[in-house]
Amino acid sequence: MRFTYRAAGPITAAVILTLLSGCSRTQEDWRAAQQAGTPQAYEVFVERHSDSELAGVARRRIAQLTEAAAWQQATRANTAAAYQDYLGKYPNGSWSQDARIRMESKSLAAAPPPGAPDGPASVPSSPPPPPPPPAQPAPVAQTNSAVQLGAFSSDANAREAWRQLSSRFRSQLSGLTSDIFPVTVSGRRLYRLEARVASQSAARRLCRQLQQHSQGCLPLP
Repeated sequence: MRFTYRAAGPITAAVILTLLSGCSRTQEDWRAAQQAGTPQAYEVFVERHSDSELAGVARRRIAQLTEAAAWQQATRANTAAAYQDYLGKYPNGSWSQDARIRMESKSLAAAPPPGAPDGPASVPSSPPPPPPPPAQPAPVAQTNSAVQLGAFSSDANAREAWRQLSSRFRSQLSGLTSDIFPVTVSGRRLYRLEARVASQSAARRLCRQLQQHSQGCLPLP
């Protein structure tokens, strides 16, 4: 028994030292991945320590960082196609709802103001109409103006966008009321989201504030 006990001692110590060494290497590589803070660094950690309990944490961190990079790329481009690309990759991502609102609001640039024709007028086949009657006096300008915040595919989406925008831009939109107008643009039914403001100068000022945060905004007369 004495001989066996003494022989087992060095073997056990060697095993313990090996385990401790492996644990130390795992911790060192984990700290290195955290300091780098990139998907590539966490991927290297997973390759080296796929059986570690931290490998699952690393995989989740890779997914988070990759999605964040995709969202930053979409906001830098700030186009409907860029937001659509993000939604194609992350339909239920952390910024998916914001991406949908921004993507649909890009219809602002293509959609004419309310009351304007939806497309270019066709050339009439009949003789030209008679001259218009004498110009009437210009109507008295309204005291209120508005800003257009988006064009959405449904009334429900427009209302949801107003709810989110009112929460996101609480200080800028506080006290304002919203209006939703159905319009047809290039054969597509859209719903314009507008907010009433006191004057044209107020509309321009509000749009400048919102555009600083990449939020679509168009002053209306």
